[in-house]
Amino acid sequence: MIDFVQPSHVILDCHAKDVDDALKFIADKSVELGLGKDADAIYRAFRAREDMGSTGMTDGFAIPHAMDPNITETAVIVLKFAEAPEWKTMDGNPVVYAIALLVPTEEGSGAHLEMLSKIARVLTHANFRKEMEEATDAETIAEAVNKRLHD
Repeated sequence: MIDFVQPSHVILDCHAKDVDDALKFIADKSVELGLGKDADAIYRAFRAREDMGSTGMTDGFAIPHAMDPNITETAVIVLKFAEAPEWKTMDGNPVVYAIALLVPTEEGSGAHLEMLSKIARVLTHANFRKEMEEATDAETIAEAVNKRLHD
């Protein structure tokens, strides 16, 4: 079983002021972590998806996602914001967490949609939302996300 979220892929106290800052941060972090090779191209892929409609969901979560040839492996990066960035959500509540999905183009849209569906299902678990709310370290957050992705 692959753990998509490593503790090193969890960033606590992210200081992005808006969705654009958050997407740039994710793109830069993906290159820093060796998950991608061109942060600007990855950012543009995230931005293009966001321009089709906000990835802000409900209950304090956003699920930005991108598929791009500059992404070198399928991965998930989790941001916990120090203060809620400006990000349009379905319920109007502020975003506390962004669970970002990165998929290489060669994996195909089927893999992208499957992972996106899994992440969206994770958010439906009340216990997951409670675990995330109570989590104070990267290891606990990574474990909570991975556990639900394997359900």
